[in-house]
Amino acid sequence: MTGDVTFEELYESFKEQALSLEQGGADALIVETMSDLEEARAAVTACKENTACEVICTMTFEKTGENTYHTMMGITPAQMTSEMIRAGADIIGANCGRGIQDMIGIVQEIRGVNKTIPILIHPNAGIPVYKDGQTIYPESPRQMADFIVALIAAGANIIGGCCGTTPEHIRCIADTIRASNLPA
Repeated sequence: MTGDVTFEELYESFKEQALSLEQGGADALIVETMSDLEEARAAVTACKENTACEVICTMTFEKTGENTYHTMMGITPAQMTSEMIRAGADIIGANCGRGIQDMIGIVQEIRGVNKTIPILIHPNAGIPVYKDGQTIYPESPRQMADFIVALIAAGANIIGGCCGTTPEHIRCIADTIRASNLPA
């Protein structure tokens, strides 16, 4: 968390947003793409304490070594798991930042801490590449789908897509799940 804002100020800001979303008809609130544990805790706590909505929290992790992951603020998936469950999150996970293959290790680390919390994974369609003035996400729908069985075996419950994913990516993921007779 930056030194420019207090936990209480963050809490109040997230509380205002959460109440507005619930009043607008939201049934669930997604706190996503977080990298700082205190900011995520302020958001999740504000949502849980002030609404009746389900609360989902995902953080963005970078691969920092062989099968080690941290947010840009140094938070591991294991740390996120313990703290977000304590804050009251109903579903936790990871989004953005990585392609689908690296999400397997993140899910395994989360499952090493908690066997039952539902895990949401929204990977990018690969690590972005800047080429000819455009950001390109290199993983094809088939490449992403190739990791679905392993991702579910690791413990992921909800799988979607973040940056670079298209309806075809999601279709290919769903087709892979149906063809594998995996629980949907």
